[in-house]
Amino acid sequence: MTNQTPTIKLNSKGILITLFIATAILVGLSIWGQHIRYFGIADIRGAWHEFWLDHLMQSFFLDREGNITAFYNALLLFIPSQLLAIISVWKFSIKDKYRFFWLGLSLIWLFLSFDEASGLHETLIKPMRQIYGADGFLYFSWVIPGSIAVIIFGLIFLYFFLHLDKKFKFLFFFSLAVYIGGVIGGEMISGYVASLYGLRNFTYGVVASLEESLELLGCSILIYSLLEYIKQYLPEGFVFKVT
Repeated sequence: MTNQTPTIKLNSKGILITLFIATAILVGLSIWGQHIRYFGIADIRGAWHEFWLDHLMQSFFLDREGNITAFYNALLLFIPSQLLAIISVWKFSIKDKYRFFWLGLSLIWLFLSFDEASGLHETLIKPMRQIYGADGFLYFSWVIPGSIAVIIFGLIFLYFFLHLDKKFKFLFFFSLAVYIGGVIGGEMISGYVASLYGLRNFTYGVVASLEESLELLGCSILIYSLLEYIKQYLPEGFVFKVT
């Protein structure tokens, strides 16, 4: 009888497909719920039916804070922070030149997870709107400091990004482009719609749901990219095995 260390096997492509399917389901539920909210339903068949409809309108709306989808988004953001932490532990163990960059990325994604769970960035809207009097695409005025932060961190991590292999340059750039495109670009489009029609209408509900879906998709691709990096570079069984 041999003693073997148990190994957790993770299929990176299978995880990516699963996350894509989960995103599609959540977007569908979010839009469906908002359709019911603004256009109603033919009849309510009992208390349990009403219970489900209430949750469909409230708990699964992707633009709402403190509900099921917000928890899922925060959890999804937490996963890259942990994968980056695993990579940084290995990088520190071999005294890699870029180990502090990996650790910094882990902390950034941990903050993003905390921010999503707490809705911290939303509190910047009113003071920023008061300063800039923003409207239209800048209706959700937190995108102003958000965009500045993206530029600053982009410049800080540019040196780190350039050292990556071509495959991971593409994967990381693509995943972050989709994610930031949703966080900043999508939020600006949602803000424009909100400034025209307000927040309480089906049009805004659809646009906001699609905008949030870009964040989920970008984060899902990043998770896949990090698993691929772990599979290619980290010693087999360092924490788990990626297939």
